[in-house]
Order: sequence, then C-alpha cells, then structure tokens
Amino acid sequence: MRFWILAVIAGLAAGAAHAGPSIASGAYDNTLLIGVDPATGVVTGYFDMDQGDTQPSFSCIFYFKGRLVGGAANIESYFPDDPKGDLIHGVLTAKGVAQVRLTLQTEHGGCAQVFHFADADQPADFVLPSAIPWTSVRVVRAAKAYFYPAPAAAAHGRAYLVKGDGVGVRAAQPGWVQADFVGDRRTSSGWLRETDLYAP
Repeated sequence: MRFWILAVIAGLAAGAAHAGPSIASGAYDNTLLIGVDPATGVVTGYFDMDQGDTQPSFSCIFYFKGRLVGGAANIESYFPDDPKGDLIHGVLTAKGVAQVRLTLQTEHGGCAQVFHFADADQPADFVLPSAIPWTSVRVVRAAKAYFYPAPAAAAHGRAYLVKGDGVGVRAAQPGWVQADFVGDRRTSSGWLRETDLYAP
C-alpha cells in the first residue's frame, strides 16, 4: 500500500510538472488587463490603446470575456458601448510563464493602425510583469466614477476615473466592487459603485 501511495503521489507531481502554462490575472504590457475567476474559470479583459502622436489619431479599444479550458479560452470581444454590433470572436492562449497571445478573427475599428490582433504574421503577445489577484476586469461607464474608502461610505475620496477606464476587480459586494486602476505612474485602489461600470 505504501509503495502504491508513493507511486500515485509521484504521478501527480509529474503531471503537475508537465502541465501547460496557465493564464494569470494582472496588468500586462501594452495596456492589456486580464482577470480570471478561479471559481468559475471565466476570464475577462480589456485593451485600450491610442496612437495619439499621429494625425489623424487612432484608437484600439475592446472588452472581452470567455471561459478557460486548460490554458486557453474562446472569447467574445466587443466595444463596451456596443456588445452586439461590434462582436468579434477570438482566442486567448497562454504562451508561457506570464505570457499570453490574443488572436481575433478580424480587427476592431482602429486596431489595424494601432495594434494587430488578426494578423498571423504579427501575433499579439503580451507579458505580465507581476500577477494581481483580479477575479474580473470591468470598464467605467459613468462620466466620473469616484473611489470610496469602503462600500456605502458616506463620502468618496478625491480620486476618480472617467468613462472608458478599465479596472481590475479584487472583490465584490452587492452594488460595489473593490478595484484597482493601473495608471502610467501609480495604481489607485478603492471601492466603486457598480452602477458606474458596464455590465460584465
């Protein structure tokens, strides 16, 4: 019996060692945000990049969601304001430790001029500097979304987000989400009213 138990443990360890890479939550390079719910396997994300140094300027903006199966997820991507009219299918795949590839069937408006997702010759690969335990990614819908120190707090803080900002969600309570906004210079955190965000 002892040898059988040891053999089973060794087999499990070998399987874990040879398991493929997984997709982690966090702020990847080139503005990609990803959240993974470990309880459901649902993965959500947001990409928001503009090419402001040129005239005319172009923007590549889309939200996506799917369900992980192993190290990949079939996803639906769309502009947050138009989830049906802008729907494009794609695949999110783990390509290594803290690295993913995002492939879409066609490009969203503006993406061909900013960052390619449907060009096999220019794969859209992203690297994660450090994982953050986000269970989802949400996008601000309100013109201003203030951070509160706690759910249902009487007063909000001075920091706020604007429409189109993406956030990583750490926790949620009815009507509220605890979120991080990763800026160019610093990360702002706190509680946001769920009514200020697009539906996931």
